[in-house]
Amino acid sequence: MSRITLFLLSICVIAVVVLPGTIALFVRPRATPGATVSLWVDLWDAKAQTVRRMLLQDYLVGVVAAEMPASFGLEALKAQAVAARTYTLRKMSQNQENLTSADAHRGAVICSDPAHCQAWNSREELLRKWRVAGYLGNIRMIIAAVEETDGLVMTYNGNLIDAVYHSCCGGMTEDAAEVWGRRIPYLVAVSCGCQRKALELGEMKTWESGELLAALGLGGMSLPAIASGVQVVARTATARASMVSIYGVTVAAADLRRALSLKSTRLAVVSDTRNVTFTTTGYGHGVGMCQWGAEVLAQAGWTFDAILKHYYFGVEIQKVDPSSS
Repeated sequence: MSRITLFLLSICVIAVVVLPGTIALFVRPRATPGATVSLWVDLWDAKAQTVRRMLLQDYLVGVVAAEMPASFGLEALKAQAVAARTYTLRKMSQNQENLTSADAHRGAVICSDPAHCQAWNSREELLRKWRVAGYLGNIRMIIAAVEETDGLVMTYNGNLIDAVYHSCCGGMTEDAAEVWGRRIPYLVAVSCGCQRKALELGEMKTWESGELLAALGLGGMSLPAIASGVQVVARTATARASMVSIYGVTVAAADLRRALSLKSTRLAVVSDTRNVTFTTTGYGHGVGMCQWGAEVLAQAGWTFDAILKHYYFGVEIQKVDPSSS
C-alpha cells in the first residue's frame, strides 16, 4: 500500500471516527449561575450493563434526545426537559429514602430502560442515530431545551409530581386511576390533538388461538370455551379497553398489553376459533404528557409551561435547589 493511500486512509479515519468523538466530547451544556449542573446522577445503563455517573444536565440531554425527536419544536423539547428533570429528582429523592429501590438499579438511582424509568442515549449512540451531518444541529437544540429550563420542575401541593409521559394518546389522555388503580389528582384525562399521528402509529397483530392462550398463561382451554371468542367487555371514559374477555376469561387490558407487547390499550379486536387480531391506535399507557400532542401544541404557538399545565392538571412550575430536594 502506497504512502499516499495510507495518508488518505488516515484522513478518512479521522473524519469518520475521531472527529465525531471529539464533537461528542466537547458539545455540553454550559454552566450558568444557579444552575443544577453541580448535581450528579448515578444511572444504571441497561444496554451496557454498567453504572454511569454523570452531571444532571448531561443526563437530561441524553433523556430528552432518547425520548423525543430532535426535530420537534423547541417548546415541546423544553416541556420534555422539565418533565424529565421532575421525574429524575423525584426518583432520586425516593431512592434516598428507600435503598431497596436503588438496588433494583444495581446501586444507581435510575435506569435507562423506558419500561421501568426513562430512556437515555449516550453521545456515542446519538452519533450513530443522527450521523455526523445531523449531530451538531440536533444536540444543540436538545441542549438549549435543557439549559433554558434549568432548575425548573413541576410540583403539586409543594411536592415533586410523578411526571409520567408517553408517545401518543390518540386524542385523549388517560386518568391514572384507570391504568394503575389509584387516583392522582394531576394525572387526569385531557383532550389532545395527536389523532393523526396516532393513526400512523397504529398496529395490527394477529395471534393463533393456542399461541395467545400460552402467552397469557391460559393454556388447556376446551374447544367450546375457545368458541366464545375474544372481545373488549369494558372501556374507560376515554374509549380505551379496560377489560378484555379471552375465551370467557376476563383479563385487564393493561395486563394484556404487557403480555402481548401491544402498543396501546386503545384497541379493537376481531376473532374466530383459530385467530385473534388486535388493532391498536397510538402508543403508550396514555397517562400524563402526550409527546406528539406536545409537538402539536408547540407548533400552534404554545409555550412549554402552557403545554405542561395542560397535561398535568393543577401543577406549579418552579425553580428548585435540587440539593435540598
